[in-house]
Amino acid sequence: MNFDCKEISISDEELGCQVAFYESPDSGEAAENMSLKELIESIGKYLLFQRFFPEEDSDSDEFYFETHDENLCGHIENFKITLSRHSVKLILDSETIDVSINPTDDEFSGLKRVLPIIINNHGELILK
Repeated sequence: MNFDCKEISISDEELGCQVAFYESPDSGEAAENMSLKELIESIGKYLLFQRFFPEEDSDSDEFYFETHDENLCGHIENFKITLSRHSVKLILDSETIDVSINPTDDEFSGLKRVLPIIINNHGELILK
């Protein structure tokens, strides 16, 4: 799967971190007037990486990814993410997701800072 990213979202908060790459920019307030079907279609293709920090030692601390394809999402251990100035690539056993990006300097710095936190020694991260 390949797509061109039009919007990057980076969140690093107390309870967890998230990075998302969207094919379609956020529709903002216009989304309030959309049906659920219209809203889902407006999102287009996307790739999301996420990690929540466990509240207790017994809680799991896993890497989670999600795409617009419901068959390509979940918790995984065996993966590789390659980040360069122009692309982010998620390589799984049977699938490669390649997203073309054009981040600002601040977005690229944020990606390089937050992705290692999200991955947390699961899989492999290559920064180019």
